[in-house]
Amino acid sequence: MITKVKVALSGDLRKRYGIRAFPIAAGDVVKIKSGNRKGEGGKVVEVNHVSGRVSVEGITIAKEDGKQTELYLKAQDLTITKLDFSREERLQKIRQIAAIKRITIQEPEPEEVGEEPAEMEAEASEVKEADTLDESADEPDGETEEEPEGEAEKEKSESEEE
Repeated sequence: MITKVKVALSGDLRKRYGIRAFPIAAGDVVKIKSGNRKGEGGKVVEVNHVSGRVSVEGITIAKEDGKQTELYLKAQDLTITKLDFSREERLQKIRQIAAIKRITIQEPEPEEVGEEPAEMEAEASEVKEADTLDESADEPDGETEEEPEGEAEKEKSESEEE
């Protein structure tokens, strides 16, 4: 039977959830704690539970022919800095462990992904309003000024040369 690869949690996650290590999964954010790449980190792309190795996004190694390939790191050289709770069973497992240890845990903050589109929409509406204000200021009495095509092309070529 293949056991899941467990990785140590960072100090703040240990305090929050009351556990020292947790099975790693794709989507978790990790930091390398030893080796040549110490201090680097990123999102977990793949976990090989047979060999106990983990592939992290952005951590690659150059091959002899110049191609970049994924670098698989040992699980003991990593620390989890952010857990991915996109799968509900992972959060349930932490709650179950906390109940066994009779400790209260801090619930994870909701993902910020839901807030970003709202911010983008607000910014887009502000830009649209600003554009309409600019256009109305440029066009008195509904008349528009069109630039001759020759002058517009000259300005484009000058800006490209710079």
